[in-house]
Amino acid sequence: MSEYQYYEFQALDKPLTALEQTYISSFSSRVQLTSRSAIFTYSFGDFRGEPKELLDKCFDIMLYMANWGTRQLVFRLPKSLVNSSIFQPYCLPEQITVATTSNSVILDINIDDEEYRDWIEGEGWLTKLAQIRDDILQGDLRALYLAWLKASSILIDEESEDCLEPPVPAKLKNLPAHLKTFIEFFDIDQDLVAGAAELNTSQKSEIEPLEEWIYALSAKEKDKFLLKVVEGDPNVRLQLLNRLRELFKSPENASSVNIHRRTFSELVEISQQQSQRRHEQELLVAQQIKKCKLEALALKEESVWLEVYRLIEIKQAKQYEKAVGYLVDLRDVAEYQDKLDEFKACIQKIQKDYSSRSGLLSRLKKAGLFKL
Repeated sequence: MSEYQYYEFQALDKPLTALEQTYISSFSSRVQLTSRSAIFTYSFGDFRGEPKELLDKCFDIMLYMANWGTRQLVFRLPKSLVNSSIFQPYCLPEQITVATTSNSVILDINIDDEEYRDWIEGEGWLTKLAQIRDDILQGDLRALYLAWLKASSILIDEESEDCLEPPVPAKLKNLPAHLKTFIEFFDIDQDLVAGAAELNTSQKSEIEPLEEWIYALSAKEKDKFLLKVVEGDPNVRLQLLNRLRELFKSPENASSVNIHRRTFSELVEISQQQSQRRHEQELLVAQQIKKCKLEALALKEESVWLEVYRLIEIKQAKQYEKAVGYLVDLRDVAEYQDKLDEFKACIQKIQKDYSSRSGLLSRLKKAGLFKL
């Protein structure tokens, strides 16, 4: 398998300037560049420079994939909009980290997993994941909690001291499409997510009385935000939301709940129980589907037998395959109806009547119909 690296950057808050585009082009003559994005793909060689520096200077979000087992999602967040301390409970060395620059907070989710060592394609992922940055800026940390689940499943072994989960964000059970894509991108265990959400009681969306809050805002502050709108400040909406919540939102309406902080081993145990319940449910559904199929097939059993003999008479390998497929279904019907002896007799007759058809007999044997 040849080497593959994929870098994609997106500018969400504002388009790239001509000067920025010239700077970005200096890293590679083959960069796929637009006023909002840049893509670098490598089969050999590497990115010239430091990707996170380019992110901090020109972009708001970066995705990186390498087929030796790395998947990375990095966000540049304005210092004026976030308090980086809220990310610390979710951080794990080298996997989920936070750094600051002169104007920004850099939130880096960087997962190395042997399961990622396969053929990959980076195109199309970042557009589906971009909404997560806006979520984080609004205080929705579900993506960070999901990343912590994935990183913990890789970092923590049986001999290490078991760690407690970070604050559990609300609404883990009903995830939007972009967070489901996040789970798919980082290949997070679905049962682990479902288990973690089991005791997550804050599932209802809180309706914020924004109109009421805005009416209560002072005229001076309203004028301040209106000026930002006129000046084209890309973050004015989030600045206003943050200010309204700061002034009027009560502490008990916090976006996370953590009545009982579970250890990761407890979460694994819950996920195993979740997995068992899911498998049992899937088995019941499969059994019901099979029952309906057999009952439907039993109603036309006679015509199916006629079709089997018609296909055999054609004397072609492809038709033998179809005939054997029907016979396998007829065996299941016979077993369901407690008529297996009658079916065995029919198979024995086929063996006798078509003993010279080696192609047919070999397929019957391979399908297990000779062992009845």
